[in-house]
Amino acid sequence: MPAWSVRRMSIPIWAGFECGHLGWSDHDLLVTTRHLPDDRMAEHYAIVRAHGLCRGRDGLPWRHDPAPRMRLAEASGMEITWDLAHFDRPPDPAAHAVAVAQAADPDRPLHLCPVNEPSIYPMLAGMAWEEAVDMAIVMGRAARDHHAKVRLLACDPINGIGERQFAAVDRLVGAGVVDTIGINSYPHTARAPLGRAILKSWRRYGLPVLVAETSWHDGHRAQRRRFPGFGKRRWLEHILAEVDWASARGAQVEGVCWYPIVDCPPWPHPGSAHRWRHGLIREDLGIDPVLSEALREHMVGPSQSAPDQLRFAF
Repeated sequence: MPAWSVRRMSIPIWAGFECGHLGWSDHDLLVTTRHLPDDRMAEHYAIVRAHGLCRGRDGLPWRHDPAPRMRLAEASGMEITWDLAHFDRPPDPAAHAVAVAQAADPDRPLHLCPVNEPSIYPMLAGMAWEEAVDMAIVMGRAARDHHAKVRLLACDPINGIGERQFAAVDRLVGAGVVDTIGINSYPHTARAPLGRAILKSWRRYGLPVLVAETSWHDGHRAQRRRFPGFGKRRWLEHILAEVDWASARGAQVEGVCWYPIVDCPPWPHPGSAHRWRHGLIREDLGIDPVLSEALREHMVGPSQSAPDQLRFAF
């Protein structure tokens, strides 16, 4: 088997569960996707585990009791990195971080992302990005003060390789509240090949990198224009090839998170019957057949004839 195929087999794919609360549309994505302990959360976890996805991103927002969510994830065999604030500032950020840390099992690692995508908080949460970074620092430190095994993820949309892309993460790393660098990258937002963004992040910080968000939305016109002929399967292959390219040059990559894994209503319309088709799991708990097959093949391992890296001009 070619060396690149061996590397690609070792790249874990994670499941990402939308957990934000969008103040401008009053949209609680945990509610509209029914990803709650007393609803379909266990079924969602069972579906992704059946596809070989045992790690994931999920949320412990202040509007929901963290303890039942953590207990269910543990009982389901999922290793989760939990967002504490996903476009929704807690009334008391430090107190919320402490509450999560105290509710967690003290003998198990506690993986947290204090603030998801601080650099776009001005657009989605009405908060300056510097304030969002400061909030992440406060929450990360508070969690560490009350749990000995906290590991912290910094997630931001690193779409290119220019200096401005790294401003928020630079401040977080400088404050000592980052263990893993998360890169959020989508077909319609990327301005440089993902492999180059991974490699630059690795060389800049010397910390492991996670592709913390990526997916393909079947109905997204801008994605189809930029990558004609693509779908979920080909996008996944493309992302794994980019990771493989960066790994071959020394980058340490912890995984690729397909985000979101559950189809959700459009952000501006929480009550809509329409669903964005970017996930594996549909509203009725059916599955997307194309992504399902691609994930199951990855779980088994790529064949000798798997396509090599796909490169595109940016």
